[in-house]
Amino acid sequence: MLRADFHHHIDTDPVDGSFVRHSAGELVDRAVATGLNVLAITCHESIPYDEDITQYAADRGVCLLRGMEATVDGHHVLLLNFPEWPAGECSMEEVQALKTRDALVISPHPFYPARIAGAQTLKAYRGVFDAVEFSGMYTPLTKRFNQRALDYARTTALPVVGNTDTHFLWQVGHTYTEIDAVPNVHGVIEAVRHGRVRLVTRPLSWIDLARFVVESHSTKSILRDSLGYMMQVLQRTKRPGRYTAPQSSIPSSLRAG
Repeated sequence: MLRADFHHHIDTDPVDGSFVRHSAGELVDRAVATGLNVLAITCHESIPYDEDITQYAADRGVCLLRGMEATVDGHHVLLLNFPEWPAGECSMEEVQALKTRDALVISPHPFYPARIAGAQTLKAYRGVFDAVEFSGMYTPLTKRFNQRALDYARTTALPVVGNTDTHFLWQVGHTYTEIDAVPNVHGVIEAVRHGRVRLVTRPLSWIDLARFVVESHSTKSILRDSLGYMMQVLQRTKRPGRYTAPQSSIPSSLRAG
């Protein structure tokens, strides 16, 4: 059984590189240390690393998929292993035209309360997407956005993959995907597409979340909005809700596909 995480940023990311400190090689080393053996580096709107890192990963027993977090029709979409890449900012029609059987399209954090969340794109182009992301960016009290992703995946028979959306190495290993596949790019892609996956996750603590906000050099407005949102969540949790806390390992009943 392989352990995979398909959503990572590195220090050469043209958008987040101003605060991401680790290199591609350091990410691979951290993955090895935490037991991951399948990775995708998905910087915003570009692939800012060379082929040497693929060999570096392979030498350490890690299967590396080339990827990009593209901005598609204004929303973020993970593109993996495309033989020809669309522009970083593109349309879903362009993605659809360039996608092959050896490529994956994943909807990251689709139901999160952010402008770049892609629920609308996911629903409008259901046939283009191969999987829905369960994002590791959550706490025990902010899990409803991932629950909506799980619910959508169930109704559409799309597989669910766990990703950390790594910007800091301490995130690696909190959330990942177990995959029943041979350890090569083609095997991983086919296993995901056919739903031979299992989500493993544990939430971030509030301290982790605060650490992320501080280390990512968030602006005062983001800090204020984040605090306000946390207070709303705390108020809502005083009333009975429909969601239960995620377990460290999601049972097979939540698998899609």
